[in-house]
Amino acid sequence: MKRLIIVAFAAAGLAGCAGMATRVSRLEVGMGRDEVFDRLGPPDSDRSIIGYEVVSWLDRRPGRFSFSHKDYTVVLKDGKVTQFGPGLIRRDGKTSLQIETGDP
Repeated sequence: MKRLIIVAFAAAGLAGCAGMATRVSRLEVGMGRDEVFDRLGPPDSDRSIIGYEVVSWLDRRPGRFSFSHKDYTVVLKDGKVTQFGPGLIRRDGKTSLQIETGDP
């Protein structure tokens, strides 16, 4: 019984590690808005910037102690994914956007 409990906790811990990063990695450029929401769930933020829809998910695990987190952003144009990944959005000129990871 003790072994079963340990295995259950280990499996739950590993499942939590996959989380949002794994789901975001399965997105593709050109994918439709509805399919993105089906895969990632409801977003934490949804806004419009210079004709693009910018949708963000915050990968924070409630009840867990962690010094790090990642925010994931999906950029859509006319309901289709144009870019996605970890980081926050910034304007890259007058008519384009870029996901900024914060890595040097």
